[in-house]
Amino acid sequence: MENNKKKFTIIGAGPSGLACAYTLSQYGREIKIFEKSASIGGLAKTLKHGDCMYDIGPHRFFTLNKEIEKFYLKILSKDAIEVKRFTRILFKGELFSYPLTPFSTIIKLGFLDSIKILKDYFISIYNKKILGKKPHNFEDWIILNFGRELYRKFFKTYTEKVWGIDCKNISKDWAAQRIKNLSFLNAIFSPIIKKFKKKKVKTLVDQFWYPKYGAGSFYEKIKKNIESDKVKFFLENSLEKIYHENFNITSIKVKNSDGTNNLVSDFYFFSCPFTEVLEKMEPKPPTDIVNACNKLNYRNHISVKLEVHGDLFKDNWIYIHDPNLRMARVANYINFSKEMSPNGKVNPITVEYFCFENDEIWNSNDEELIKLAENEMRIAKLFTNEDVVKKGFVERSRKAYPIIEMGYDEEVDKIRNYLSKFQNFNVIGRSGMFKYNNQDHAMATGIYAAKNIILGTNTDIWKINSDGLYQEGDIKLEEKL
Repeated sequence: MENNKKKFTIIGAGPSGLACAYTLSQYGREIKIFEKSASIGGLAKTLKHGDCMYDIGPHRFFTLNKEIEKFYLKILSKDAIEVKRFTRILFKGELFSYPLTPFSTIIKLGFLDSIKILKDYFISIYNKKILGKKPHNFEDWIILNFGRELYRKFFKTYTEKVWGIDCKNISKDWAAQRIKNLSFLNAIFSPIIKKFKKKKVKTLVDQFWYPKYGAGSFYEKIKKNIESDKVKFFLENSLEKIYHENFNITSIKVKNSDGTNNLVSDFYFFSCPFTEVLEKMEPKPPTDIVNACNKLNYRNHISVKLEVHGDLFKDNWIYIHDPNLRMARVANYINFSKEMSPNGKVNPITVEYFCFENDEIWNSNDEELIKLAENEMRIAKLFTNEDVVKKGFVERSRKAYPIIEMGYDEEVDKIRNYLSKFQNFNVIGRSGMFKYNNQDHAMATGIYAAKNIILGTNTDIWKINSDGLYQEGDIKLEEKL
């Protein structure tokens, strides 16, 4: 039975916020969506610059939840295309296929290094199966599943670039979640054994859905579909305060170029960073909740966009494992969709960097970052002397990645238990729930959280895992979605 709540406010127009808004709109509710930036889509937005289009970073869409896939394909319709995944790892000047292929890996690493990898793998089997060793952190998890040598070469450097902390300080939860079902044999022999196995390993998906006009066009289509007298979008509006009493939000304050406004709704959804919800509460939460909040950290993201003329790599993206290069990942969007560029010789490139707010790179100006990115691409030999960088710009994203640090789950649980006492709001999405997950998961949290309120269902969105599935099984969406 539908409830009588009529007015809803959503903070954040990223994947979870927009999926939530779409769901609410199907039941005729009044919805206001506030977004602090000038465009929608969050980290999945697409930016047009010159004749090219760029995503913030490479975005593929793959889910084991058929209902979420159905929703995605319904919105995109004829603009959904299937893309064959081609990704590689750059390590010590060599490009390795990902998944790793046995013969190519042996040739490029050399016989002795390959023997070391195999030897360490068998040691890991002994430690795990015979001695019963258990992982305590990310480093332990990888070594027990792949061996120390493979960890050192193909996991450690890239992971520490992304997170900015030692792998020993990263929770094993992140490895178990993001490298789910991936084993040493999958990683090395996947090209051979995939013909004989029906079960797909999410990390090794060999094709994915992508919107013809960039990842962000999916969210633009949602906005176009629902925007009306009842569903209104307010861009460049930031959340300033959350006023509450007796575990109910009484109003919120938002700020734009014209000043501040106090707003009242029947229900609120927050997809802004988890910690910001606590920081903006008035009165302030209890001291132990504030302390828990202070222990959680986010990683900032810089994407340098380069319009490059020439014949470049054919990868969708390349992981940069070289410790001498600061860039972490490189994407070429013409290898996602030809519509991202005016022709095959013009390449929309994103070079990604991860940092903290006080890092030198975050405080570098755009010109310095463009020069750094081009220089590193040439050092890596991903650009040749014939390739010409015609244009460049920079996109910065604060608090882009929740850091899954050792002990983070205890702090998240404290905050979650406190927030659960409130009767008229939910947190949703990656940043809002402090969970590192993909688009499909973020959309699922927004959809199911909305349905919980509208239809009185009782889906625990905290149990939706990285595959976009509820732990007890698929959740059925309404046909009207």
